[in-house]
Amino acid sequence: MKLFVMNMRKSIREQYLQLLDREPTLDDLDFYADEIQNNKINLEQLSLILKNSSEYTELQKKEISQNKSIQIDTYNDVRIQGQTVSLGYRESVERYQEILKFCKKFNRPISVLDLGAAEGYFTFRLSEDFSGVFVAVEGDSKRNLLDSCKKNNNQNILLLEKQMNLKHLQNLKEVQHFDIVLALNVVHHFDEPFQDVLELLVSMSSFCFFEHPNSLENTATKNSSRLKSEKLKLEKFLPQLLNKNKSGLGDAVNQKLERNMWLLKNTESKTIDRAWRGTEKYDEEFGPDSHIDIKSNFDEILIDYGSRNEKRNWIQGIDLRTFLENNGVYPTNDQVLDMINSMNTDNARDLGPHNLILNGHELLPIDQDDKFDDVNTKEKLKSFLIQSGLL
Repeated sequence: MKLFVMNMRKSIREQYLQLLDREPTLDDLDFYADEIQNNKINLEQLSLILKNSSEYTELQKKEISQNKSIQIDTYNDVRIQGQTVSLGYRESVERYQEILKFCKKFNRPISVLDLGAAEGYFTFRLSEDFSGVFVAVEGDSKRNLLDSCKKNNNQNILLLEKQMNLKHLQNLKEVQHFDIVLALNVVHHFDEPFQDVLELLVSMSSFCFFEHPNSLENTATKNSSRLKSEKLKLEKFLPQLLNKNKSGLGDAVNQKLERNMWLLKNTESKTIDRAWRGTEKYDEEFGPDSHIDIKSNFDEILIDYGSRNEKRNWIQGIDLRTFLENNGVYPTNDQVLDMINSMNTDNARDLGPHNLILNGHELLPIDQDDKFDDVNTKEKLKSFLIQSGLL
């Protein structure tokens, strides 16, 4: 019975994410779980209810038409157990050498967000060569990235199987920081203004490796018409041109057009803007300069709380709430439950998922001296995750 309720609440949550692009409230979850459990409606009827809502109608009005889907080809090289087992149509090795050369400047573990990771080549290579936490984001399950993660069994990799839009990125930026963001030919897939997407990606990192299609590319490239009208301004990021690579896409002319690979630097302050479990930003709730500052260089990374007198080392990883809310699929749910069961909770006061940093192989509690919370045991945590439809 418990498993049935658990799966049902997950299914309700998935319907909300798919149809309304948001998390359900706990009241919504409780209400519809009760309706289904009492045979008043089923999941198919819930889908109709959501589709008939004004919220769904408004989302459909805003939806921008997508380019026709094309056959899925292997984009980047496929990497399994330290070996390249098949080649993609984009050159991978030369581009990785530039990333590798730069990352060697770090004298500490690093955190990397690989947005639009495709087959995960760069994520896997970095996880082989460096210590740290490597977060791949890929919304297309046909890329088989989850299967590759399982085959590689790297315990410093996280996979979010989610198609990100600008709102999702904004939510991520407000609670996370990465040493490096890989934005390799992904910004042009967004419906929102390219410049807005790029600025947000740079703001959540210290450095960003950035590639963008050539403005002369034809319709084989997504949003090719916008490439000509939306010229990107890179000057504020102190751009460094690393190399040029052929697009590899479309007809013979299009394939030979070169795409620039840039290293961009975040020249602004690096901040955490809201509480990991909250919706209101620190500066709005507590006043100016209440956000959390990230102090980062090649040797260390520190966190300085604005709302209280506390400094500590930054823990690489992402919080469990962010992982689950963004459809974290690797580590798997079973692996996450094993981590919860083996977690050290000797001084636990608040085990909410926002206070647990996931690094791929364990969960590390943070901010346990702040206040006492109802979710303060492993069993209460698991119950909360199930009630929220997150597990």
